[in-house]
Amino acid sequence: MVRSFFDPSMIKQMMPNFDPSMIKQMMPKQGLSSTPAFDLGVMMETLRKNSQAMSDAMQLSVEGLQQAISRQAELMGRMVQDNSSFASSLMTEGTPEQKVQRQAELMRKSYETTIRNAREVSDIIAKSGEEAAEIINRRVSATLSEFKSAFDRDIDTAARATKAAANESTDMAKKAVKTAAKARKRAA
Repeated sequence: MVRSFFDPSMIKQMMPNFDPSMIKQMMPKQGLSSTPAFDLGVMMETLRKNSQAMSDAMQLSVEGLQQAISRQAELMGRMVQDNSSFASSLMTEGTPEQKVQRQAELMRKSYETTIRNAREVSDIIAKSGEEAAEIINRRVSATLSEFKSAFDRDIDTAARATKAAANESTDMAKKAVKTAAKARKRAA
């Protein structure tokens, strides 16, 4: 299980006086609309989720690296032990030709083992990196969807407000036309 580096209470510790509603109050003073085009709460939640995803990805990477280092140490210990037993077998009886042949076999086996072990460790690291990248990719995709959905809601709200304002203007214009028609009739 991936443990989190992200602790939401740290935000309160780092910024004890931060109040998101103050941003809305300060915007008109800066000449900006007090109604942002996006929901600040949604943005803060998205940032929290992004921080959590980065934390999870980093934790997964660290765990993968720890696993790779542990496995590499284990393989190295086994290789030293195997080479030691091979070296002692070289010292046993036999002709110089047999010893050279055993030494060549030892070198071949050692080389093959080293390559196999290097592949195993690199596979552990690659798998960890792929899993971490997948966490980040999913979060980026989710963030884009969240922003799109937030802006779509804002556009829909603005469209409804514009339509309502247009309808109200149309109704006022119709009333003005009726009033003007009545005034013309009275004047005639």
